[in-house]
Amino acid sequence: MLTHAMYPGTFDPLTYGHLDIIVRAHKIFDELFLAVAENPQKNPLFSLKERVIFAEQATATLSNVTVFGFNDLTVNVMKKKQINILIRGLRTRSDFEYEIQLAKINNYFEKEIETIFMTSTGIWTYLSSKLVKEIAQYGGKIDQFIPNFIAEKVIEKLRNTPKDMKIL
Repeated sequence: MLTHAMYPGTFDPLTYGHLDIIVRAHKIFDELFLAVAENPQKNPLFSLKERVIFAEQATATLSNVTVFGFNDLTVNVMKKKQINILIRGLRTRSDFEYEIQLAKINNYFEKEIETIFMTSTGIWTYLSSKLVKEIAQYGGKIDQFIPNFIAEKVIEKLRNTPKDMKIL
């Protein structure tokens, strides 16, 4: 029996913390779907299309990882694609509180969905996309937190964003 799992997120931008979870999950499951959420509530720096392209490029060497974008409830996407394992990354205790709520509500809507939590390793425990953008906004070095090709795009995007426009 093939096992399929989905790892959803906004990935704005995709970090080495996300990639740590992706690489570890791709070794566990026969197929891993990396689902990039539209999520306009987070006011993303990059468009959905850009984030999907970044994710495809960053996971190109992982043959069992499929990347796609979506704008729907995660449970609806999982049902349509017949995926019943949901991967969520955990950094800190505060993540756990939020993620447990999501897992319970997802399971309420779709009884077949099982959420598997994967903890961050090492320095990635304290890394977030928001923090990366904040560091970059103030001229800090970010290529140790995200792939170089994405870091270049973050810097370019911030350079071309009006200073009074909120990005975080």
